[in-house]
Amino acid sequence: MPPCGVKGKVHCFDSEIFGERGSISFYIVKTEKPSIVETGPATIADRILKSLKDLEIDRGDVKYIFITHIHLDHSGGVGKLTKFLPNAKVVCHPKATKHLINPAKLWEASKSALGGVAEGYGEPEPVDEGLIVPASNLQKFDLGNDTMLSVLTPGHAPHHVSFFLEKDKILFPGDSAGVYGFGKVVPTTPPPFRLEDAIHSLDRMTELKPEFIAYTHFGFAENHDLLEKLRSKLIKWSEIALAVVEKGGETSELHSELMKADEDYQDLYEVTKDSVIISGFHQLTLAGLIDYARAKLQNKI
Repeated sequence: MPPCGVKGKVHCFDSEIFGERGSISFYIVKTEKPSIVETGPATIADRILKSLKDLEIDRGDVKYIFITHIHLDHSGGVGKLTKFLPNAKVVCHPKATKHLINPAKLWEASKSALGGVAEGYGEPEPVDEGLIVPASNLQKFDLGNDTMLSVLTPGHAPHHVSFFLEKDKILFPGDSAGVYGFGKVVPTTPPPFRLEDAIHSLDRMTELKPEFIAYTHFGFAENHDLLEKLRSKLIKWSEIALAVVEKGGETSELHSELMKADEDYQDLYEVTKDSVIISGFHQLTLAGLIDYARAKLQNKI
């Protein structure tokens, strides 16, 4: 399986899960000490192992597996992969650790939220506690001829951390910088969404001045003003959600308002509405914004 894109030392691969293209990507960083960023679901672990072989990277040489958060489309395969990568450490947010060691609650919550999609992703396997490295903010990881920087980025999820390859200036934001496709970016805000945390996280990433953003959903994007654009959208969408909730509206009304107010949302929704994966993101985004607006109006946040 050839890469779907290469920037510097970073190779992007399409998981092609459910036969879909352009939904979930994973990255292999071919440095002197190779690493993987985002494992995707458990059911694509074999694809990652095959991609390592295609890049002529020995399994024993993989130094790190960097995961942005515990949602199954980002880290569901990490437990399985550690069985085949004997020297790899797993880098994650400190709050993610317990869910990696014992993913039972995560699995039940995922089945409840995602239904049959979770079954397609596969049940996550436990990670040995001794393999886990909880990342602190601005911690550096030596990859030989480059350095990976961890940046704590809650908002999308409280256990979210992003990564920045310093010399190549490539940011791996997980879901903290939205969903990208066809040159457009939109927020992804599943419950429990916290606007202030999300904005602060974007500001942290913007300060790094990345030249490229390696999206899990999906692929490489030249940065330009993508992070600033997403910041503005988060504020605007939250304001729209507040207005909808004040009128007694639900997710369907919010969807209608966003379709009218944001051409990027309208375009990406039309292109991805038949996607098993991305269409689910849209529904969770609406739910998270409505929950946020209700909590805000009730002075709970």
